[in-house]
Amino acid sequence: MCGRIRQAREVIDYGETIRANISTILDEGIKYNVPPGTRPIVLHRLEKESVQASRLFWGYKPPWYKRGPVSNARLATILKGSPFWNPLLARRIILPADGWFEWTGSKGAKQPWYISPKDGAPILIAGLTAWLPGREILAETGFAVITDDAAGGMVDIHDRRPVCLTPDDAEAWLDPFAPADEALQILSTPRPESAFQWWKVSTKVGNSRYQLPDSNCPVS
Repeated sequence: MCGRIRQAREVIDYGETIRANISTILDEGIKYNVPPGTRPIVLHRLEKESVQASRLFWGYKPPWYKRGPVSNARLATILKGSPFWNPLLARRIILPADGWFEWTGSKGAKQPWYISPKDGAPILIAGLTAWLPGREILAETGFAVITDDAAGGMVDIHDRRPVCLTPDDAEAWLDPFAPADEALQILSTPRPESAFQWWKVSTKVGNSRYQLPDSNCPVS
């Protein structure tokens, strides 16, 4: 899955990862522990031909949906032509981050883990959104990140993981002129589990109000 992310860099740094010169100034600043239901930095080409940065609502709840906002979209469900996700296939976004958090253990004794690339570069998570320029930023216009089955040792942390793209694939994913079927093919070659590392972090991370820089520091 993708329960939380860390966005500890400036917008310009995330833009440079995909060779985009982003001058957008966003409010709220750096966040070290970002949960669904908030407005993280998102990269897209929904507004102009060049890559833009916005803060969109993490979670998607169409007006007819009776449950709470959905923060993750299963790749297998999307590929089967899900009517829930099909209307959003042309509205592709990237959620940039430094890494993400997952939890192991039983209720009441959950242990958070931080997962990040070994090369220290930002991750570029593929996502879909209902937002378009000029619309309010609500759950009805929110976004979800795309997840797939985990593999290798990452399965011990969680059986699902976000689909993290290379910079070239992230650029192609954002291309508004790419047909949906071509864009979906990009999701079949995410960065492999071998590109990542993970370790236990403080249980304080379980509270999303914990926003200190040491949220990703290893603990024994």
